[in-house]
Amino acid sequence: MPKQLPNDQLSFYDETLKKHIEGSYRHDGKRVYVSSVVYGFKHAPVGSLDTFIDQDGVDLLAEKLLRQLAHEGAKNGVGADHH
Repeated sequence: MPKQLPNDQLSFYDETLKKHIEGSYRHDGKRVYVSSVVYGFKHAPVGSLDTFIDQDGVDLLAEKLLRQLAHEGAKNGVGADHH
């Protein structure tokens, strides 16, 4: 489960990408909208991606969307560490 921060912020470590992912989300009752400074923006209807419609389901959907953004970004070289 992602660590929840004030103002609908998400912060978690992605084991596959081996990096910390942060973003924010909002919920209008029908859709969950996720955004990340690094990876962009994505939304989905509540209850999609095998989630439930309670608050835990909204939180889980937001995490899944942010994780998808991060994985899509990694495939395109977005958010790559340049050392």
